[in-house]
Amino acid sequence: MKGTETGRQLRWLMILRVVTISTLLVSAFTIELLFTPVRTLQPLFLLAAVAYGMVLLYAFLERWISGRRSFAYLQIAGDALVVSGFVGITGGMDSPMSFLYLLPITVAAMLHYRKGGLITAAGCWMLYAVMGTAGSRWAPLGRLMDMVPETEPRATVYFLVVHLVAFLAVAVLASYLSERLRTQGDELAERRGAVARLQALNENIIESINSGLVTTDMSGQVNFMNRGGAAITGHNSRNVLGWPVEKLFSLQPGFLHELRKQLLANRRFRFEEWFPTTSGDKIFLGIAASNLYDRMGNPLGFIFIFQDLTDIQALEQEVRLKERMAALGEMAAGMAHELRNPLAAISGSVQYLRSNTAPDAETTELMDIIMRESLRLDQVIRDFLTFARPGRFTPERSDLVRLFQDNIKLLTKSAEFGSDHRIQTVFQEARIEAEVDVNRLKQVFWNLATNALKAMPEGGTLSIHLEVPEGEGLIRIRFTDEGRGMSDQEMEQYFQPFQSSFRQGNGLGAAIVYRLIEEHRGRIGVESSPGGGTSVVIDIPGTCEPVKGSSAMERTYAAGGARL
Repeated sequence: MKGTETGRQLRWLMILRVVTISTLLVSAFTIELLFTPVRTLQPLFLLAAVAYGMVLLYAFLERWISGRRSFAYLQIAGDALVVSGFVGITGGMDSPMSFLYLLPITVAAMLHYRKGGLITAAGCWMLYAVMGTAGSRWAPLGRLMDMVPETEPRATVYFLVVHLVAFLAVAVLASYLSERLRTQGDELAERRGAVARLQALNENIIESINSGLVTTDMSGQVNFMNRGGAAITGHNSRNVLGWPVEKLFSLQPGFLHELRKQLLANRRFRFEEWFPTTSGDKIFLGIAASNLYDRMGNPLGFIFIFQDLTDIQALEQEVRLKERMAALGEMAAGMAHELRNPLAAISGSVQYLRSNTAPDAETTELMDIIMRESLRLDQVIRDFLTFARPGRFTPERSDLVRLFQDNIKLLTKSAEFGSDHRIQTVFQEARIEAEVDVNRLKQVFWNLATNALKAMPEGGTLSIHLEVPEGEGLIRIRFTDEGRGMSDQEMEQYFQPFQSSFRQGNGLGAAIVYRLIEEHRGRIGVESSPGGGTSVVIDIPGTCEPVKGSSAMERTYAAGGARL
């Protein structure tokens, strides 16, 4: 960087040298035309030609000399010699061109500061002393073209002292100014560097945070969005510049007016909003808005900081569901015990009447209805107890592929499986082992599979996937049907007790599944859309690595267990 600056200064010095020589030549031509001097000015022209030649030489050597400092000293020495030549041929001690020595002295002080300026001043003074004393005798142009008297010896000493003091003074003054400029330049460069580093740090912080950050002007037009905001929204940061903030966040018209009102009352305004991303998904955003000010406190616009709270909201809903299910479970257990005794009495009484009396046809039909409903209520009570108090959790290492295959064969022979139903299985490995409670996992399978079949009364394919995601240490089970699907509200209530969408259902099947998966320390979720079918995804943690040497399996089953 410093070498580049020195090179630039040397190029300017060449230009200054050409201008100075050209000025002297123009002056010489003017004198020759106007005053018709007694002596010829040819030596002056020859020396000017030599000076031009030296400029060309410097320009040529610039490409070959790598040391800028040495090259600068070479040019300064050359300039001092050229000036000495001008002084010598124009009268020596009486030369009017002795002031030209100030140019190399000033240049040396600027390039090499005080040391270089003082050394150059001393060298120029010695050259002046030599040329001054010798040049007065043989100067081709005489003493200023014979317009001044010959210098006396005492005047020679006086001129030498005056020029020495002048040279040294110029060297000190120029070097002082140059050093001050250098110091100020270094301080300015340091401050610029500090500002640049601070700006880069701020930019890196803004671009590195995972939260989204958007700024707008006072009219709500977006003028900045960081990398985190682009990742959350799916929009390119450059493409959204100039967008209204309502368009960016899919807000209702008039939002900006409401924002200003809120910020007048409070310095910060926070709200939550569902946001459709460019991929078509919906995410739940938490957005905090505040005024944006400059350093003087004048308002510049608005700043929005936002985060994707979709997972947090799902966890909150899960916690609320667990709390609700725990409370309902305790209540269900109490109710089940209270209902079981009178139900047993009713069932026993009907059986006694049937065996000890001869009822007519109508009475027999009523007794059959009572027995059927008693059995149905007993099953509901059993489901209550399973939901409330599932019993002891007894995990064992089992082959999940074999477990699912056995249950699929039974499912294809059940009443829920129609002739238009199909089951397609995709197992990542031919054998996958994990620590699970077999009976609980069987119940999970039956509840989810029968729900899927009930959702397809006119037939369809139930897909069952069993995967082992690499590096995640879990089993992923997926049940996907081609049924009517569910709305967002139905999905939110899917695992809540007593939320059945089937006529003969009691609304406890999915709730029991949720409870059983929870016992496995797993997670369960549902994905659905109206008319687009439903997919239930289960993740069970644990040691569930696939057995080496096995391969993926895909099969399709029809009614009666037949493989297609």
